[in-house]
Amino acid sequence: MFVVRIMKYIWKTLNFVRDVCFNLIFLLIILLSISGYYGLKSMQKETVKPQRGALIVDLEGTVVDNTLYNDEIYQLRNELYGKKIDNSRQNSLFELTEKIAQATVDPNITSMVLKLDNFTGTSLESLQYIGKYLHLFSQANKPIYALGSHFNQSQYYLASYADKVYLTPQGSVNLYGLSATNLYYKTLFDNLKINTHVFRVGTYKSAIEPFIRDDMSKEAKENTTRWLSLMWSNYLTDVTEQRNRVEDKSPKPLVPATDVLLARLQQAKGSMTQYALDNGLVDGIKSDYQFATTLEQAFKQHDQVSIYDYKLAKDFVSDSDNIYTATDKKPLIAVVFVNGTIADGETSDGVAGSQDIVEQLKNIRHNPSIQAVVLRVNSPGGSVTASEAIRSELEALRENAIPVVVSMGGMAASGGYWISTASDYIVANANTITGSIGIFGIIPTFEKSLAHVGVYSDGVTTSPLAKNSLTEDLPDEMNKLMQMNIDDGYHSFISLVADSRKMSLDQVNKIAQGQVWLGQEAKQNGLVDQLGDFDDAVTMAATLAKLSDYRIDWQKPKTTWFNALFSNMVTLLPKTIALSAVEIFSNQLPQVKQLQQGVSLWNKFATDPQNRYIYCLNCADVK
Repeated sequence: MFVVRIMKYIWKTLNFVRDVCFNLIFLLIILLSISGYYGLKSMQKETVKPQRGALIVDLEGTVVDNTLYNDEIYQLRNELYGKKIDNSRQNSLFELTEKIAQATVDPNITSMVLKLDNFTGTSLESLQYIGKYLHLFSQANKPIYALGSHFNQSQYYLASYADKVYLTPQGSVNLYGLSATNLYYKTLFDNLKINTHVFRVGTYKSAIEPFIRDDMSKEAKENTTRWLSLMWSNYLTDVTEQRNRVEDKSPKPLVPATDVLLARLQQAKGSMTQYALDNGLVDGIKSDYQFATTLEQAFKQHDQVSIYDYKLAKDFVSDSDNIYTATDKKPLIAVVFVNGTIADGETSDGVAGSQDIVEQLKNIRHNPSIQAVVLRVNSPGGSVTASEAIRSELEALRENAIPVVVSMGGMAASGGYWISTASDYIVANANTITGSIGIFGIIPTFEKSLAHVGVYSDGVTTSPLAKNSLTEDLPDEMNKLMQMNIDDGYHSFISLVADSRKMSLDQVNKIAQGQVWLGQEAKQNGLVDQLGDFDDAVTMAATLAKLSDYRIDWQKPKTTWFNALFSNMVTLLPKTIALSAVEIFSNQLPQVKQLQQGVSLWNKFATDPQNRYIYCLNCADVK
């Protein structure tokens, strides 16, 4: 009886602890919901006031095509805990450019100030798209000024559109070039005694190299060097053109050879600030106070509004992408986002879930108001099964007379290109990383790892092919089956490309085999139809659908209220010192991000039923 009483006591204690935990969580949700409601109400009241003066573009974090979190949540967190810098923040590319477009025609906005110290960067394609709208703002006779304590390459690209660029004392402009590096795990796997079975097609299919090598192969280096050098050349051309436009003088290289740079830096006595001034990278050296004084003298006013506080009018219409009020009865052009690694399941941060995307495409097909689709692809690829599910639904749209135009973002490689084959037209940026037409399979087995700690696996099967366990080595029959399956997948890939691009299999094979191309090369190779941006893709979709008047329908993945609340709560909660330190570490070391991607990759790859992947890992992170 004593034992029974003890067990009952333990059970009651556990129930009590469980109830307390659930009640605390429920109370937290209620408190956050109430705080969110009143916080949003207070912010809505503030937006009634006229917004005038200088538009301060004080970006934090990075810029992506489509964000998972609402901007109101970030604002509410600032209301609750005070203004804090968030270098992990994601900003919507299209919301940002819409705000700049509205400010261009807003008589209350007289100028713009770029303060980008907390902007961590984005793809060159996105930078060019933002730059396009900065240029339109400047053409409206509204001056742009930029101030930075340091400029990384993304920050300086945007700053080059300013009429005047200023650097704070002890500041620097860091234009050194681009790099594309990977982490390699072969020795790690050897040390962990993981047996990695790899199946691939294509001389240049280097996405698998990090798992089977300790360095980059010669073929991969040649391929990467070609497109990376071209991208850097395009970057330099753009910033040089913008700086020389402002200074109205003959072009000169902003980034000299390394030995020349070091010699000039020596002349400046090692001062990066003086070097930037002497070599035309900036127009002056000013402290924050001196900069503010300069603006006050120029505009005779003190008013300013942050890009985050500047609100889009609900009835605002942009000539670029035709955003109208939701009550308009105009035909729709739907924009569907494929952002991140393509995998089965739901969309999450860095993952384009085929389940959500397919559901969006099915709903579009049954919506008579939607007469065209722009598929915005920004993905290095992923699972063959997930990519094919999306591609098939795109084909169904076209069979129902709904034209599909692909707008390639910073990257549309491997699986990103696989789904793009089911389109009527492809628009890519000159710096889009695309191609990587190839396929591979990977199956890790852990028999050596288990044996090392004294664990073994044995049993019987009715067929060698049934002996498919991660605890045992793959039989020869399974190796042969996998390689034939990969060969067939490669043939399917190049066949899709050949059919969609009106090319022969031999023509496609020469530019396939996993080779990576920039958009301008892809245009020459026949892989894309036009070099342009998102606005050009929307225009083409309207042309194909014979629409002269329309509005944009931005598609969002459906989510349950709990998932939406939980996701926003994660953003809303205050950050600990430890978490902040991890973010700083991650932002400063791209390899940390690659390690995170690698872990996520293994996790997502485990969901593909045939272990076949179309993924460009080696072109996923350019710095």
